[in-house]
Amino acid sequence: MTLEEKITMAQAIRSRDRFGPVSPEELAALPGTEKELHIPVEGGRTVHVYEERPDALPAKAALVLNFHGGGFIKGRTDRDRRYCCTIMEQLNALVWDVDYCIAPEAPFPAAVEETYGIIAYAFDHAEELGVDPAKIILAGHSAGGNLVAAACLKNAESHRFSPCCVLMEYFPVDNVTSPVERLSPQLRADPFWVKRAETEKLYTDFYVGDADPAQPLCSPMNAADEALATFPDCLILSAGEDSLREDTEAFALRLVKAGVCVTAQRIPEAMHGFTTNRTPGWERALALHCKFFQEHL
Repeated sequence: MTLEEKITMAQAIRSRDRFGPVSPEELAALPGTEKELHIPVEGGRTVHVYEERPDALPAKAALVLNFHGGGFIKGRTDRDRRYCCTIMEQLNALVWDVDYCIAPEAPFPAAVEETYGIIAYAFDHAEELGVDPAKIILAGHSAGGNLVAAACLKNAESHRFSPCCVLMEYFPVDNVTSPVERLSPQLRADPFWVKRAETEKLYTDFYVGDADPAQPLCSPMNAADEALATFPDCLILSAGEDSLREDTEAFALRLVKAGVCVTAQRIPEAMHGFTTNRTPGWERALALHCKFFQEHL
């Protein structure tokens, strides 16, 4: 498949939205003020960021860097904005919703470089931004969780930043094994799960491109214990009705064995993407997010 064919297919996938839009009325009622930023980072990249700012940001405020999901091929949506505005209001914090580059137009490692770059920028410019570098939080959902993990692994070598805590939920950690192969015998007999796994494999193929998917920045499960041991306190949530459940939980266990303080929970009734899509279990997850963040501020 040529790049042009991949892009055409990705655009068709992006045009579909099974969860529907956030209503104009709900968007108009969201708190705070939104501003688009284009932040230059190392390596000559410019990262697109949506800033959500509360009406009265306190001095030395907290900053949440949010990395959305979308299988590495979809950009930020209004559902991500709704989540970020809720976090902004609950914490009275500045929130940067990072609209990182997507595949197949920009395959691995471009999104990892942008993720690492924007985190480093936030720490380097904390005083200018009016935030406390000791109160910077990383939050990653699905593909965004993979990118946050990869950025933390890069940081294990550079020691450029020190987040106070990290959220990673329902995220892929192994881009080597085919999603179809990860299905249990029971799920392989179900056409719905087979089709979903085939779609996940397509997303993965678009993201990986010509790179080696086994490298830890692509598949964090392959990271060395020494690198995992540098992670800050983590909240890791998995969804009971998600093909990535076992991988997400296995990565949480690896972090625990490496000596990281991890709070891990499975939301049994939840499906992939439930937190931002507001499907069953989202309110419980959101409460866990806010409690965990507040405990570290």
